[in-house]
Amino acid sequence: MMRCTRNDFALELRLAIELLIVEPSPDAYNQLSKMLLAMGNTDTRGESLERANNTMLAICDRFDRVGKVGLSADEIASLRCAAGGLDEMLGHIPVNVFSAAVAVVAAQCQELGV
Repeated sequence: MMRCTRNDFALELRLAIELLIVEPSPDAYNQLSKMLLAMGNTDTRGESLERANNTMLAICDRFDRVGKVGLSADEIASLRCAAGGLDEMLGHIPVNVFSAAVAVVAAQCQELGV
């Protein structure tokens, strides 16, 4: 991925993680979920992406049970820890592949009304 593009997305990713931590909401959750889904759609695999996705699933499960988005201290630490690895992964994703993955996620979300 080109340096400025990678840096821009890395910053967006970090900000999305921090937004979910500081102001948990369905919108903040969906924003980060879309970013992680786009990364997963590039066929890039790694422990950090798996950790982030598992943490997001735990947050979603709790939302389904109690109707409120919230994060435990362990989930906060997990997302912050995953952020560094996700940042590194971005450098290995070609721009065209990532752009295509983002377009697929945008189309899927539009179909679902998210």
